[in-house]
Amino acid sequence: MATEWSGKGYTLTLILFFWIKVGANRAESWRSDSRILGMRLEKSDKPAMTTPDGIMQVTEESDILLRFYGLQISNDTWEQIKFVEQGDESSADSNRTCADFTKDISISTSMTVKSQGTSGVLGVRIKPLRKSETQRDYRLCIRHSQDGKWYLLGEHDGKLRVVEEKKSLLPIWFQVILISFLLVLSGMFSGLNLGLMALDPMELRIVQSCGTEKEKKYASKIEPIRRKGNYLLCSLLLGNVLVNTTLTILLDDLIGSGLAAVVASTIGIVIFGEIVPQALCSRHGLAVGANTILVTKFFMFLTFPLSYPISKLLDCVLGQEIGTVYNREKLVEMLKVTEPYNDLVKEELNMIQGALELRTKTVEDIMTPLSNCFMINSDAVLDFNTMSEIMESGYTRIPVYEDERTNIVDILFVKDLAFVDPDDCTTLKTITKFYNHPVHFVFHDTKLDSMLEEFKK
Repeated sequence: MATEWSGKGYTLTLILFFWIKVGANRAESWRSDSRILGMRLEKSDKPAMTTPDGIMQVTEESDILLRFYGLQISNDTWEQIKFVEQGDESSADSNRTCADFTKDISISTSMTVKSQGTSGVLGVRIKPLRKSETQRDYRLCIRHSQDGKWYLLGEHDGKLRVVEEKKSLLPIWFQVILISFLLVLSGMFSGLNLGLMALDPMELRIVQSCGTEKEKKYASKIEPIRRKGNYLLCSLLLGNVLVNTTLTILLDDLIGSGLAAVVASTIGIVIFGEIVPQALCSRHGLAVGANTILVTKFFMFLTFPLSYPISKLLDCVLGQEIGTVYNREKLVEMLKVTEPYNDLVKEELNMIQGALELRTKTVEDIMTPLSNCFMINSDAVLDFNTMSEIMESGYTRIPVYEDERTNIVDILFVKDLAFVDPDDCTTLKTITKFYNHPVHFVFHDTKLDSMLEEFKK
């Protein structure tokens, strides 16, 4: 029985030995028959891309992952992969073969392979470029499994381009802080440009005289620099352009894409540098301008060499800025338009309007036509009916005409009838001749201000 079991054990040992040997041969055959067909950029810790013509472009001093495609790829396939430098297209060695492998690209000694053996990921370390180089191209070399020779892989499939790393102008954290600060400055310049320039010099003087205490304080701060309108305008515009240009350059350096920098700077400037500050300063320009007066003066001093000469040129060409001046018509219309918002009652508004129109209106415009006037004939008798008619008219001064209504000969004051008895039937001429009030005649085109002076006499 022991001999039988020992024979069986020997047989099993032989079978196991041959099985391991066959598996090892198959694995060796698998490795020896592996074939690389192409590669693709999988990952990079620094900016990387694939150019439109299919060339993989990576940054110097970066760690990248390359995925290789082929047949029967194993963990040891990395041994069949090398890179060689490609010379300039004009040089004689531009089409060099796999004779001198580069040491600028370091390949890891392990490849992560999929279970099917059709692709694997290999880690690659890109070393720095040589001095004065901005880019260099490399070609992929593959060792043939049959003859052990090295061959270049395709024209573009095996091409790797290493470019110079773009250095930032400033540290990223400082750039973010500086960009935020520049956005605030851009908004301030844009808002002050609208808020301060919208404040009329005349209006500031009016506010200084009759505004609230806070408004008087704000206007007193702003009025000295607002008086130099062109100098202030040039300083604000120059500062705004300088800030916006610097902002775009920093965003381009931070983002690394010209189009993205333009889009980002446009959105940031429009929202935070134009819309929000101008909406705020259009309503609270006096307060904002007064509270930022020191910053405004600082930038006026900073931009003095350029903004001051331009402002003087504008002063010579355009003349002195006087401000908004209202004539009578505009002043009356302004009072009417602002009636819902001011504290003037209608009667006061009518009085102001009437006073402003004294120089423009004539007697004919305001006096009652003769056909509508209450008059008494000079031949009238002051009996009960006549006296009652006079009292019911409600007038204190009544014209007296003779024959025709256009022939005014006297003026009757109602108070002259205080001692007249209706039963006496006194004639009207008796009363008018007794008091003899003077009658003033003027032309129909006489101005009201002249009439007012005449009445004062």
